[in-house]
Amino acid sequence: MNSNRYLKKIQRYKAGMSTADEGILYVVTDSSDIGGASEAGIPFVYYIDSTKAGEGNSYCEGVKYVLEGEGEFDPDEFDEEYFESIYRRLNKIPLDILETERCMLRETWIPDLDSFYEIYSDPSITMYMEDLMERSEEEKYTENYRDLIYEIYGHGIWTVVLKETGEIIGRAGLDERAGYDRPELGFVIGTKWQRKGFAEEVCRGILKWASENDIDEVMSITEPENIASVNLLRKLGFTRSERFDDKRDIWIK
Repeated sequence: MNSNRYLKKIQRYKAGMSTADEGILYVVTDSSDIGGASEAGIPFVYYIDSTKAGEGNSYCEGVKYVLEGEGEFDPDEFDEEYFESIYRRLNKIPLDILETERCMLRETWIPDLDSFYEIYSDPSITMYMEDLMERSEEEKYTENYRDLIYEIYGHGIWTVVLKETGEIIGRAGLDERAGYDRPELGFVIGTKWQRKGFAEEVCRGILKWASENDIDEVMSITEPENIASVNLLRKLGFTRSERFDDKRDIWIK
């Protein structure tokens, strides 16, 4: 789901181009042009004509996205959403993920951090979760998270935006925890927006998204003393499975 469009058109890359126009995704069809496009920092995909395989047209070093088809490149043969996602990835623009009745969830990027620091400044938020890192470290983590989690797994912890006002009200999503083969549901809603049903609404939207994206089982980890989270997990259909450590339990749905 990409409700806001950033990609305006797709254009064939021409050798010698040194700058890219905003809103254009370029297509490289000759492997000899890859180096030039890469050095110029132009957002591009490399198209391979499968009918010409073995003719020196399969060199892909320095290429992040490769498309394959038969004959000349035709953008109509590929999904528009896919091109939009590629354009955003190459330009470090967060992808929109899902919508609920009142909220929109999208990938996190550095401009969101100001809102996160404000939300996490309330001591009740960090009572059962880790605080944010120093700004420089948090920025580095956010950049790495995009490359190592969003791009590889296709999910992660996302930013929760109130559709009516555009305010960032929290974070929620499906994270990856080392040593476990199921994603972990995590969520935090800022104090200002608590007790209004946002956490349940957002988590139900995430679980629906997970089911639609072939994720069969989800876990969540919380402390027994975190009554609000425990009650929400029960309401969402989770059951307590096992101890995670000396303070927290694993819940499964």
